[in-house]
Amino acid sequence: MESIQVIGNKCVGCRSCEQVCPKLCIQIKANKEGFLYPDVDENLCVRCGICAKHCPAAIGMQRAGEGCGNIGMQDRYADERKPLKAFGLKNKNQEQLFHSASGGASDVLARAVVNEGGSVFGCAWSPELKAEHVEIIREDELWKIQSSKYVQSDTGNTYSLVKERLNEGKKVLFTGTPCQVAGLYAFLGGKNYDNLYTIDLICHGVPSPKLLEKYFAYLEDVMGEKIETYNFRSKEKRGWGTQYRYRAETENKKRTGLSVFDKYGAHFKKGDCYRECCYQCDYANLSRRGDITVGDFWGIDSVNSKFSSPMGVPSLLINTEKGLELMSKIKNRAEIVEVSVESVCLKQGNLREPAGRPDDRDTFYEQIDEADFVKNLKVELQMKERIKAIIPRAVTVGLKRILTHR
Repeated sequence: MESIQVIGNKCVGCRSCEQVCPKLCIQIKANKEGFLYPDVDENLCVRCGICAKHCPAAIGMQRAGEGCGNIGMQDRYADERKPLKAFGLKNKNQEQLFHSASGGASDVLARAVVNEGGSVFGCAWSPELKAEHVEIIREDELWKIQSSKYVQSDTGNTYSLVKERLNEGKKVLFTGTPCQVAGLYAFLGGKNYDNLYTIDLICHGVPSPKLLEKYFAYLEDVMGEKIETYNFRSKEKRGWGTQYRYRAETENKKRTGLSVFDKYGAHFKKGDCYRECCYQCDYANLSRRGDITVGDFWGIDSVNSKFSSPMGVPSLLINTEKGLELMSKIKNRAEIVEVSVESVCLKQGNLREPAGRPDDRDTFYEQIDEADFVKNLKVELQMKERIKAIIPRAVTVGLKRILTHR
């Protein structure tokens, strides 16, 4: 059996291989671009193949007939889940809704699990503003994993912690990108845990943590103070919409702006800074990995204008019976409307195909170790984006409604 390193650029950086290795010979390290990849100590490796059997990328390659040997994949964590139902949702709690990226779907689902004594795993900022998966067991700490972080989250040892909690008989909700959810199922080796619930997010692709670290250093230089909090999806001035607004705060200062004009946000939108596997993503389709898929409900104004909200509406694809069970627990916490799967997919291209790979991706990270790397990044906007950034959301929503009912 070859080492896990033959996976190459298909690796999603989930850390499953590292946590299952019986010889502890795999370390996850950042490459030059700042993305996490496995590094195998060949002197300790005994070619047992356990890492490949628990690697979502290796399982996907075998299913596609791309080699990786006979790793004995199990259908339980390599199956294809198709949406059973679709919903739009709004959290009834206005404070929770305000601090969520859209309508607070993940948050309200997480509260249902925590209130039953369960554990929730999701992405939070560390004190050093690094995106890391953490375990939450108290409702008053769920704010830590609210809102989106547009970077690759480090799962750390959370797969092992999830397994511990499941074996203790606790209910567990794991939220992450589809590849992180696939990595969890691969790590668990196909065992069916009735007390495990999963949410996968509609993902466009992930920039590297190193790029974000450089970006924060650039902002701190501009602001003259250390950044203490950062929000990629602030609703403070424009509410919810496609024109994301970031907010950076230091002890004494606050800086806000439209992401399309921002050094980091503009390149996230352009997609020239993603991890290589994002451009060949196995999960950018309707064959979902989570029990529930959550994302922004772009197009809700056309589908159900009465349900639209300036504070945000997420879409939920319910992919399993366990997903339906979890949904039944939140009826008193949220307003819910059933919609068609097609209406959810209409403006979510990553439910159909992966993000395109711009030619600029070849050279994007070449100068990342230079001191002025972020400062020298260019922000190139099409006229359409500039106009959208200026027009208030209420005007664009009104125009859409008029055009829809013509």
